[in-house]
Amino acid sequence: MPPDTLARSTTLTARPTIRGRAPLRLRLRDLAVLVMAGCSDSTAPDSIVVPAFAFVSDAEGVPAIFRYETGTITRLSQAGQDDREPHSAAGRIVFTSRRDGNDEIYIADLALANPQRLTNASSNDTRPALSPSGTTVAFVSSRSGAPRVWLMDADGANPRVVDTGSPTFVPEGSPSWSPGGDRIAFTSTRTNTSQVFVMAAAGGPATQLSRESGGAFGTAWSTEGTVIHYMALAGGPKIMRVPATGGAATIFAEDEAGLSEVACAPGACLVTAGPLDAAGDIIALGSDGRSRRTLLARPANDHQAAILVP
Repeated sequence: MPPDTLARSTTLTARPTIRGRAPLRLRLRDLAVLVMAGCSDSTAPDSIVVPAFAFVSDAEGVPAIFRYETGTITRLSQAGQDDREPHSAAGRIVFTSRRDGNDEIYIADLALANPQRLTNASSNDTRPALSPSGTTVAFVSSRSGAPRVWLMDADGANPRVVDTGSPTFVPEGSPSWSPGGDRIAFTSTRTNTSQVFVMAAAGGPATQLSRESGGAFGTAWSTEGTVIHYMALAGGPKIMRVPATGGAATIFAEDEAGLSEVACAPGACLVTAGPLDAAGDIIALGSDGRSRRTLLARPANDHQAAILVP
């Protein structure tokens, strides 16, 4: 199906309540961004192309995975399953579910039909990421003690902890695959605060990319594989970007409500606005991070957007 090409709206509608504030009309700062984008930015809101994506919402009570495509929302999870953390590649979705009492990882097609359980451990297995080829799942498991990055085959076979070059008691999280599948970005507290690192997919010495005073969380590659996005907390949650080969990090996007949980497709990135609130919104950003459009602004907590890859 064709992607959702966002049309520019000439009506400034009310924004949802954020952090206890009453609904407001579009803030002057946001209006300025739109005006600037319309005048001089090649990635203005009307040029942001939004692909189909999965997301997590508590709109029906228990967290569930939904699909967004061309403005239509479809529930994928069965009722009451407590599904979350979707990630898609090669025509499938991996996700975390608490349907069996603790966090376990499942895999299914893009309709979430007939999900197959991949992990079965007394510990929590979370943050699954399917490799671009669809053959391997990276995930976080505490089965050996501290949360660490693990790999397993896409059918759940051959689970193995990854040698990331740090002591096994150091917590790690948020693995993500490079577009070529040869590298994995992840977070680690080996320097006392959570920071972003990158290593070969097979494991080995990791290179530190972020040096955020308040910590860096979550990892997401650009579609070209040249940049890694993450959330920095210092000064309020915002999206940073850093060259995948190392270098200075720069601000990609920020908002007074805070931004987190980035996922990128060609020409657009999806993020959660208000990540520290109980009612997150999902917005689309242009490739420059400035032009933006709200996709989901409901009383429910909508978050954890994941681009659906056929």
